[in-house]
Amino acid sequence: MRQVPEPDRSEWVARMRERARLDAEELVPRPPFRVFGLAEPPLRPMALAEAGRVGSGWETITLAYGNWADRAGPFISVTSTAGPADTHEHDAKADLAGVIDQERNRLADHAGVDDEEPAEPPEYAREQLFVGDLAVSGLVCRHGPVWVASLQVGEVSVTVSGRGSGPGSVRLGPVADLEPYLRGRNEMLGQLAERHRQQPPPVLEPAEGVAAYRALAEAALESQSRDVAALHAGRAPRHRAGEGAVMHALWQRAVREQGGISGIDAYQADEIVTRVVNHLTHLQEQAPWFTAEAQLREAAIDETLRHAVLGEDVSSRVAQQAWASYWAHHMSLGAHQSSSVLRAELEVGGPLITVWLEAWSAWAGHR
Repeated sequence: MRQVPEPDRSEWVARMRERARLDAEELVPRPPFRVFGLAEPPLRPMALAEAGRVGSGWETITLAYGNWADRAGPFISVTSTAGPADTHEHDAKADLAGVIDQERNRLADHAGVDDEEPAEPPEYAREQLFVGDLAVSGLVCRHGPVWVASLQVGEVSVTVSGRGSGPGSVRLGPVADLEPYLRGRNEMLGQLAERHRQQPPPVLEPAEGVAAYRALAEAALESQSRDVAALHAGRAPRHRAGEGAVMHALWQRAVREQGGISGIDAYQADEIVTRVVNHLTHLQEQAPWFTAEAQLREAAIDETLRHAVLGEDVSSRVAQQAWASYWAHHMSLGAHQSSSVLRAELEVGGPLITVWLEAWSAWAGHR
C-alpha cells in the first residue's frame, strides 16, 4: 500500500551483487534438476539472469546469452523450471505473452530502450526446437522483434525467448556447471552499474510548491492507470525507459518543496509526500467518479495538495481529515501487521476507510 519512488539504481545493483554472492554459494555447481542452456548459436556474453526458489529448494534457473543492451540483439534467454509446463492452451499463451512483456521491461530497465508494442496481436504456432539432436515440439509466440517458446524436456519445462535470432537457429543443451554463468552475472552487473553511473539526471520541467507536488501526483496516477489497464488485460505492467529515475527525481523535489514550505526535515517531509501520493492513488482506485468526472478529479487533486502542502482549509476537509486518521492507523498497524493484513483491511472496507470514501462521496455529490 505504501506508494514509494523506485530506489536508486546503484542501490539496486549493489543488492543484486549481494544476491549473486549468496546464490553462488548454493548453485555451484548446479541445482538439483536438469538445467538447459544455449548450445547454438554461440552467443556471448553468457550469464545467470535469474534464479528462483520455493521454500528451501531451487525451482527455476534463467541463463542469458548475447547482447542484453541492444534492441536488435541477438539476445536469447533459456529458463529451466522443475516440473511440467502448463498444458491448458489459453493459460500457456498468456504465460508466453507475459514473458514477452518481461523481456520488454528488461530492455527498458537495463538498456534504457523502449521496445514499442506492435499494433498487431501476438501470433502463436507449434514449431520444432532442437534439444541436442532431438526435435521437440513447442508452442511459439511472436510479437514484433521478440519471440518466446515453451517446451517440455523430460521432467523440466523450458522457456526460450529471443530477439535478433529466430527459434529455428536455436539448439539447446544441458548445462553441467553454472559457475561461468555466475561470473558472467557479476560482469553484467558491473556493466549495469557503470551504465547507470554515466546516465545524466533527468531534466524536469521547472515547478515549485504545489506545482512540484502536482507533477509528482500526475506521474504517480498515470503510472497506476497503466498498471491497472495492463492487469485487467492479463498483461504484465510495462516499464518505460528512465521512468524510475524521473519518478525518483519528482519525488525528491516534492520532498524538498515540502520541507522548505513547512520548515521540517527530509524524513518528515517524505512522510507527508508518501501520505499524499497514497491518498490520490487510493482515490483513483476506489472512487469511480475520480476517473469518470474530469472536473471532480481536478478539484480533488487540487484540494488535496493545497490542504497537505499549504495547510489551507478546503471544502473536502472532512475527507482530508478522514484520510489522515486512516493513514495514521495504517502506519501504526504497519509495525505489527503483515502487508497482506493491511491490504485486506482496505479491500474489505474497514470503518476508517469507509468513513473516508463516504466523505469524498458526499463532497462529490455537492460539487
